Amino acid sequence: MFESSLGLFVEYLQVTNKPLSENLAEKAKKLMSSAGHQKTSLPDPAIASELKAQPGKITWMESMSQSADFAVGNLVAAAFDCLSSCAMKQNQTRINLWKTFIVNRLPLIIQEHLSDIPSSTFEYSLRRPLLSVDENALAIVNAKVANDIDVIFSEPTTPYDVRHEFLKSMAQLGLIDLAAADRILGGNNSSLQDEFDGEEPLHGEEVIASLLEMDSYEFETVIRQFVTDVATAGCVRQGAAVDVMVELLSIWSAQRETYKLRLLSQEIAVSTEVMNIMLLYRDPYEILRPLITCLDVWSYEDESMIDFQDNYTDFGLILLLICSFYYHFHLDLGEIASLNGNSFCMKYLTSSGVAHPIESLGQESSDLLGGWIMGLFDTNGISDDMMRSCSPMDYSLLVPTVVQQSVAACNKNFMDIDTLKGGLEYFLQPFLLSSVLGALHWLTHELWTLREIDVPLQILQALIIPQFLSDEARPIHKIVLRIGALSVYNVTQEILRKATQLPDTINFNGIMDTLTPHLQFRKEL
Repeated sequence: MFESSLGLFVEYLQVTNKPLSENLAEKAKKLMSSAGHQKTSLPDPAIASELKAQPGKITWMESMSQSADFAVGNLVAAAFDCLSSCAMKQNQTRINLWKTFIVNRLPLIIQEHLSDIPSSTFEYSLRRPLLSVDENALAIVNAKVANDIDVIFSEPTTPYDVRHEFLKSMAQLGLIDLAAADRILGGNNSSLQDEFDGEEPLHGEEVIASLLEMDSYEFETVIRQFVTDVATAGCVRQGAAVDVMVELLSIWSAQRETYKLRLLSQEIAVSTEVMNIMLLYRDPYEILRPLITCLDVWSYEDESMIDFQDNYTDFGLILLLICSFYYHFHLDLGEIASLNGNSFCMKYLTSSGVAHPIESLGQESSDLLGGWIMGLFDTNGISDDMMRSCSPMDYSLLVPTVVQQSVAACNKNFMDIDTLKGGLEYFLQPFLLSSVLGALHWLTHELWTLREIDVPLQILQALIIPQFLSDEARPIHKIVLRIGALSVYNVTQEILRKATQLPDTINFNGIMDTLTPHLQFRKEL
């Protein structure tokens, strides 16, 4: 049966990919000859060496075997093959992601589904894929990861080997003994013993109980350190830490503990690495569901509310976390709609850059629009009464229209450019900073079509390269830029390419330099 299937497949490849068919036929002949047609046998080392660079060509052949030891070997080989591919492409983000998957997530998958295999069989199954990793790719991965470690700890570390870290995780889970690492890779495994002894499991329920009881003053420092530690945690602690974060997001959303929810949302959103790690363990829609529900039932008319600015800040940061997941992982709007099709979040994600014609607004929306424009550009500023009368949801959807009307007023000389920029600098206050995302979306869309681009570009510059940002505003501004950078960069690049004469008031190099570090956020995965 196997020979027949192989023959048919090779015949098919002769039509679609003749060189591959010839290569595969030759390797298959050697493989079956050396293995005596026994499915559980490994190929001859010489043949394995030949196939090292392209293990995917024969992976389908080995999948004919149903043995668990082959499943482990093929799974590990496939993971390292993906890591090698990212290394050869110099894709740092994907290198980090695949490294984390191999070291922390893959051992847990093996433990969950294939833990009945004896330790000696694991050792046998792991030796081939680990020793067959492309050496050039492995050197790139190890050098990049080791450099990151040196930066973190500010001192040279022992040579890093991602294979060693993978075996350490396997040993921590009891899937292999410590001596197996030495036998598989060679060398001294005393450092493995030291690291293994230093790892302690994370007791999630105790951590959650402690954080729930902690006062707000102490909480900010503790939660920042907790989220930071997730990126460097081992395989046992990392998954448990992600579970803690997801559970806290759910609990605080249900309890309307918005201040703590905002702080946790900010710490997650500001770290792309932590977001990536979270999705190694949990479904993104599971993470977002309580947050979307929380925003949909947001309270803003509480008579006892003293600080409306905090209310807006809390709302904005939770919204930015949802947007970060949506844009970074290219989530499906249909899946989000299935959580709540009429939710505010659905409206925002589909229309955050849409400015509505004045005539299409109802009386209430028109009044709110007038109130916000007056608050931004009048000397009295934005009052509590204004914020009390307008929910954060309505405000977030209204921002593009506010910017549109402000630009139109400036173009018609109803206000000068300095007044316009001064008013829109309110957006850089922490309580309104999340709305800059909607402003950037509208400006980006309009710059593709507008002939008069000087005023929009000056607003864009003021929002992207502000003259001043408070310490509280800096991380929020970073999150906003990360989400909006790619579209703004693309339209700015197009303006530079097409324009015959550029406004001398715009620092194009400054805009591009500020956006460049964030360009990978929406296209790297």
